[in-house]
Amino acid sequence: MQVIARLPQTKASLISLWTVTGLVLSLFLSLVLSLVLSLIAWSTFGLSIDDVYQVLVAFDPDSMSQQLIITLRLPRTLVALLIGANLAVAGVLMQGITRNALASPAILGINAGAACCMALASVGVGFLSILPPVLTAAIGGTMGGMLVFLLGGFFSGRIHPLRLVLAGIAVNALLTGLTRAAVIISDELAYSVLHWLAGSVAEAGWEQWQLIWPVSMVGLMLALSLAGKLNILSLGEDMACGLGINITRVRMLACIAVVLLTSVSVSIAGPIAFVGLLIPHISRKLVGHEHRRLIPIAALLGASLLVWSDLLARGVAFPAETPVGIITALIGTPCFILLAMRSKLS
Repeated sequence: MQVIARLPQTKASLISLWTVTGLVLSLFLSLVLSLVLSLIAWSTFGLSIDDVYQVLVAFDPDSMSQQLIITLRLPRTLVALLIGANLAVAGVLMQGITRNALASPAILGINAGAACCMALASVGVGFLSILPPVLTAAIGGTMGGMLVFLLGGFFSGRIHPLRLVLAGIAVNALLTGLTRAAVIISDELAYSVLHWLAGSVAEAGWEQWQLIWPVSMVGLMLALSLAGKLNILSLGEDMACGLGINITRVRMLACIAVVLLTSVSVSIAGPIAFVGLLIPHISRKLVGHEHRRLIPIAALLGASLLVWSDLLARGVAFPAETPVGIITALIGTPCFILLAMRSKLS
């Protein structure tokens, strides 16, 4: 207990409760605003806030506008919300267990592995074509991530941030090549596969919602349960072992949570870039490194980012659909460059 008492305070411990409460409230209001706009914006049917209100208090099955909201807009918005939260929390976990600020499901091969297996399944390769999409994505994500971890020395206890990133780049290149080969082979399905690979929630409905929310809840709850142990792990492996933390067990549980969150998201929306890399950095700027605050804030930010991005994706070339993955890349790239420049200068 004396050792714990002498642990250095993180930035989060210096932030007042009122500041954190105000931040959470602001993020929540931004998310609510994005949800409402997502239900009514960019529609040829002239949807309004009154239609949303009527859906909530007095749903009329004969109203075309209300039917459109309840059958198309609402499930798409909810799926985008959960996928954003999933990818953001997965990024926090990856950076926590590797102690590498560049770690994310996309960079460490999990997104690429899931996308590769989904693309191979679409052309009928082996047993993948008969498995449920979530299981197919989970197998691919697990294989991709395990290969990167193996090459990066993750399981040998000799983790090196640069080695891990280089292994991720190499494995991503391999898996991307296999995915492109599957697209070429698919021929008639090439356009739909390419659209899915760009990242899109345009086809999300209640069936996808029923698939994503149970898996997401398990992954998010598991991530929250590991928050305290990740705080200690961030102090170093020797300190964590001295305090009685089973490092291998924590890492394995965190990897399970990452695979669950990433695979279910990729199976529905495809590999969406930058959410798992950018959001953890922004969250740490806001609340510090304390994972009990970092994980919920990252979930709120990720959900809000993807819903706003989907809203922008609909309006870029309305009435045509633009993949939301393109919007997140356009937002994420300059933001990440700015964060990197500010960190270097400071």
